[in-house]
Amino acid sequence: MKAEILDPISSEPAGEVNYRTPIPSSAPPRRRWRVPLALSLGVLVLAASFVIAVLSLHSRADHPSASATAVSLPADEKRWNSIAYVDIEGGVTPLYPLQPGRVESIKVKENEFVKAGTELFRLDDTVPQLKVRQARAGVEAAQGQWQTAQAEAEALDKKIAAQREAIKAAEIEVERAQALYDEKNRLRDESLGSKFEADDAKRLIQKAQQAVRGEQAQLAALEVLKNKTAGAIALAQANLKDKQALLAEAENAVHECIVRAPVDGTPLRILITKGEILGANPHQPAIWFAADRPRLVRAEVEQEFASRVQVGQKVIIQDNITGEEVARGQVASLALWYAPRRNLGIEIAPLSNDNRTLECIIHLEHTSPNLRIWQRVRVQFPD
Repeated sequence: MKAEILDPISSEPAGEVNYRTPIPSSAPPRRRWRVPLALSLGVLVLAASFVIAVLSLHSRADHPSASATAVSLPADEKRWNSIAYVDIEGGVTPLYPLQPGRVESIKVKENEFVKAGTELFRLDDTVPQLKVRQARAGVEAAQGQWQTAQAEAEALDKKIAAQREAIKAAEIEVERAQALYDEKNRLRDESLGSKFEADDAKRLIQKAQQAVRGEQAQLAALEVLKNKTAGAIALAQANLKDKQALLAEAENAVHECIVRAPVDGTPLRILITKGEILGANPHQPAIWFAADRPRLVRAEVEQEFASRVQVGQKVIIQDNITGEEVARGQVASLALWYAPRRNLGIEIAPLSNDNRTLECIIHLEHTSPNLRIWQRVRVQFPD
């Protein structure tokens, strides 16, 4: 029996369905919509970016400071910019206690002007106070030892003086014995005295001389003891000075529990809280303190532009983000070396130090109230 080949289109009778031929779906394939959807999203993003750019340019063009800067400069004057930041003379001071401890109280607020010596914050001084008491007890004990050694030395001086008088008395006895012996010898020579009396007088001389030697030996022993006592006094005095130094150190530790303003100025940021324990190896200061000194601008000039900078140049200072003119100034000094960019600390994101720049100090002449410490700015130098 031969197989019959059916045409899927022409072989079906009218009104009948050929189940061997798949019926096409009425829903469109999904892949046909993926590409148009992506294109639509791309067009929307481009349109939004274009609108934002137009608005930004329009707002910057309408900015009053930008128009003022443009008007103040001659049309043929050319300027180039350098990145800089606002600082104060001597820089911002990081404050941290000299010893670890627990923060007991904070006496000031951020951005609040204080006078030099004002208490900024205080640490718990319980342990330092105990060390002061211990040091004072050590000083009292050392003073007692020193006073005892002094008293012994004074008593010994009196003994030495008495011993010298005893030697003089013994020497007088020798002289008396010698005189008696001479008299006995004279009487014996005149047959008025006996030999026994003369010999007895001679023995009295020897006895007196021995007494003198004994007293002298005692004086020598006292002199040796005096030298030892002098050494004991010196040792007691050195020990007293050591204990006094320990007391001064302990009292200074109590004093250092109070952190005070080094000069007139303003706490910019307080990075501690009450009850916080401050260690010996800090990762950040307790307070960033700005002294009440004139503000200046530190410009970081690339080496290729360094030859264009001269002391006395007039410059324009603009905000690094908005382009607003915030100050005008004059180049005051140039560094003597090319150095890595300054790292202002954890408050400012550090820049790469691979590029070395020439630091340029700019003194400000006309400033805006919006000029703030550590503000990133652009300095326009004349070409």
